[in-house]
Amino acid sequence: MDAAQDILRDEGVLAVTHASVSARTGISRSTLYRHWPEIDRMRNDAFKRAATPTSISPQTDGPLRADLTWLLGILMAALNETPWGQIAPQVIAAAATDQEARAVINDFMKERMAFTEAIFTAAEARGELSPDVHVSYLMQMAIAVPYFRKLIAGLPLDREWLETHVDSICRLAKGSAAP
Repeated sequence: MDAAQDILRDEGVLAVTHASVSARTGISRSTLYRHWPEIDRMRNDAFKRAATPTSISPQTDGPLRADLTWLLGILMAALNETPWGQIAPQVIAAAATDQEARAVINDFMKERMAFTEAIFTAAEARGELSPDVHVSYLMQMAIAVPYFRKLIAGLPLDREWLETHVDSICRLAKGSAAP
């Protein structure tokens, strides 16, 4: 899997083949075919391996600003500093045309959105959210904006951006307009 992950990161999704992994590892192609008869499964397994963080539980003890800073700080570090951050754009691109890659992304996002939901549920229980706020939109904004900023707009994810993003979400959560 290390070799598939390296090829995925360095050369892209389509470069991960039985032949390329065999050449890099010395493992016979027939052995690779036995474990991954379809190359898409090998590619997706490489992504899943890179995307699976150590086991952590969401921080929900508040306030909302602290919990979001914790969560988005982890996401920011992952996108900026890990192999997964380099591999994610490849898999996201593949998901546009490949159903298995789409399923991997959907499963991945379900897990991440569960953390986000736990944070907003706890904030709601503490009375930190305006009753008329659309929590699902706040959740989507919290998670989608970093991906857009990094992977599409090519803008940096840094501490200043993190603080501004969290401030905007917190203002909206209280029912206040963002600047």
